[in-house]
Amino acid sequence: MDVTEQLPLNLLSRYALDAFNSKNRLQYPLNGQLVSNLEAVVFYLQEALTVSPLSFEHHFTLANMLTFSGDIHSALKSYQQVLLTTQNHQDQVTALAYLTVWLHHQNDHQRVTSYLSQLEALDSHHALQVKTLLATLEVILSYPMDCLSRYAASKKAIDKMAYSNHAIIALGYLLNDDGSIATPLLKRLTLTLSLANKYPKALIIVTGGLAKAGRTESSAMKAWLVEQGISEDRIIEENKATNTIDNARLSLALLAKYNIQTATLVSASIHVHRSHILFDVLQRQSRLQDNTATQTIYFNHIAVNDELSTSEFPEGKVKRDCYIDALRSFGLPAFNCPPFVQI
Repeated sequence: MDVTEQLPLNLLSRYALDAFNSKNRLQYPLNGQLVSNLEAVVFYLQEALTVSPLSFEHHFTLANMLTFSGDIHSALKSYQQVLLTTQNHQDQVTALAYLTVWLHHQNDHQRVTSYLSQLEALDSHHALQVKTLLATLEVILSYPMDCLSRYAASKKAIDKMAYSNHAIIALGYLLNDDGSIATPLLKRLTLTLSLANKYPKALIIVTGGLAKAGRTESSAMKAWLVEQGISEDRIIEENKATNTIDNARLSLALLAKYNIQTATLVSASIHVHRSHILFDVLQRQSRLQDNTATQTIYFNHIAVNDELSTSEFPEGKVKRDCYIDALRSFGLPAFNCPPFVQI
């Protein structure tokens, strides 16, 4: 897309969202050059801010995009700029939430405490929620990446949970164009099969609504497990989700429907902590909105031994993605330039 003159705010926002959603990650056309799609998003948001410098939604979204690209330092400056400029109470609360979480990511605990105190003075209820979010991150990020190569630890974790109604949740992965199962998904299914055989009373939830050749991820996963001898009655399909956040939200509804008390998440080594955080945070947020909810579902995770992660605990981009997903599941969209809002 070429931008040779100042465009209306909504059109720049639309261009930014299109770039954000583009599958063309590395060769996105912009002003006669090929850039990454995130660079294009940042460009359009910066252009939008020249049109409307006090559009704090665009400031927040720009800062979010900077966290996606790993520039946490610049993102913090953007969040701070909003905090220092806005007179709007909700914008101040949002800026403080972002600053607190990303400074926690940076292990800047002194400033975390300072911003939490400011947030508590503005909105004590929201401050408590942010504290809970940080506590959730600390707990889950401290869990080692269990996989079958260290199955003794994994088995011990599941055995402690398996006395109650238990489920195994296999997170989907895009099928091949012909509808066949891609290698990363086959690895998840193989691990799921092993766990299903070790815990024959556990229900199995297969997730994913993206379709190839008329076949969804979940239907392909169920068919494969049935072919391997797993009873069809044990397998529940979540066949509507098109991303991991929807995977978690829709799967949580199924867990509640079947009175599941504990669940094991199965995914890639670079993905299990993110998934664990999503399920846990979304459950907490749902309980805040539904005062009738009484049961808490407890999660653990086991990773495919895929060698995608060389660390036992999240670090680098994997850790950063955990914080991004924590904020999104907390209710702070990644892209938030009304009318264009996307979790």
